[in-house]
Amino acid sequence: MKRLVLCSLFFLLMCLSLLSMDRYKVYAYDNIDNITAKCYVVTDNNGNILINNKCNEKRQVASICKLMTTLITLEKIDNGELALDDKMLVSSYAANAEGSQAFLDAGSEYVVRDLLKSVIIASANDSAIVLAEGIGGSEKAFARLMNDKARDVGMFSTMYANSTGLPAPEQYSTAYDTAILLNLLSKFELYHEYCGIWIDSLTHPSGRVTELVNTNRMIKYYDYCEVGKTGFTDEAGYCLATKNTKNDFSIITVVLGSNNSANRFTDSMKLSNYVFANFTSERVITAGEEVENDVVVTRGKEDSIKLITNDDFYFTRRITDKDVYEIQYLLPKTIEARIEEGETVGEVLVLVDAVVVAEVPIIAAETIERENYSDIVSKIVEKFSIVGRE
Repeated sequence: MKRLVLCSLFFLLMCLSLLSMDRYKVYAYDNIDNITAKCYVVTDNNGNILINNKCNEKRQVASICKLMTTLITLEKIDNGELALDDKMLVSSYAANAEGSQAFLDAGSEYVVRDLLKSVIIASANDSAIVLAEGIGGSEKAFARLMNDKARDVGMFSTMYANSTGLPAPEQYSTAYDTAILLNLLSKFELYHEYCGIWIDSLTHPSGRVTELVNTNRMIKYYDYCEVGKTGFTDEAGYCLATKNTKNDFSIITVVLGSNNSANRFTDSMKLSNYVFANFTSERVITAGEEVENDVVVTRGKEDSIKLITNDDFYFTRRITDKDVYEIQYLLPKTIEARIEEGETVGEVLVLVDAVVVAEVPIIAAETIERENYSDIVSKIVEKFSIVGRE
């Protein structure tokens, strides 16, 4: 009964807060004065910093930590180690988590789909812990996975102690590291799908129903917001990370330590609108685009190979700056087989004023097997056959 009352109260408070959102529908800001966030950053698709304030300052980021919990879960699903219909058991520890909850029943099993959805939509701490325990064996072990992943993706100023972001002295991140994390997470279609849900419901095994209300108001009230995550504790202040796209120009905006809930949204909108008004972005390299080449394959079944670019690259600049860049292709003259599909063969450089601003891998679009004795004989026969005809 206590949980039912708490759930109803939480839903009522959320609905009342939504009724007051209309006053935040005006986004016409021509400057970035009066930002309340203690730290912020806006990056482009390539992770380039466009504007920032103390973006590398280490601080607690509250439920923003759940972005990493979500990323690891989605990667497990993507590589087949985990399925959305898999069930996970709710421990007493998870069921009694502090802060925002999906009000899970201890001792019951929930499918990964519902756990993940409640984390992404409603920032449920209990669901995050169940995912952590189900994947890592314990929340402590899962935190080690989180830290390993952070190092792997270049988040060198981040340390995790739990899966939820609840206060811990040894836990911290930065605005810039958060931008890296959200940019990676935004590549998952399922994350986009769940982030776009405004209100949903979770039916428990007992038949009880919990309402899930999206904590990220930007999804509903900011036309350019695609995905995002909120966070709040007394230690962290009010935090928000969003990916926003306008006219194919995508940015990641992170604000940490805003002074109240409403201001984290207005801070984010001010910063995003400033960048959209003052910067432009052009895709100059497209992932999967074939690269013309005269690379000779040696000791392979084929003498030539199809090469493609591995990533997109967007050239972002201030509107007032010159639109001048140079693209150079660096490829070897020869490459020895065996060559694996996806293997890096060279790179594309993007230069501005003779300074390299980006390096995009050029990869093999096909596998070229190493030639065997029969292949060598066939080539010799073919060569002499051609000579004979001449």
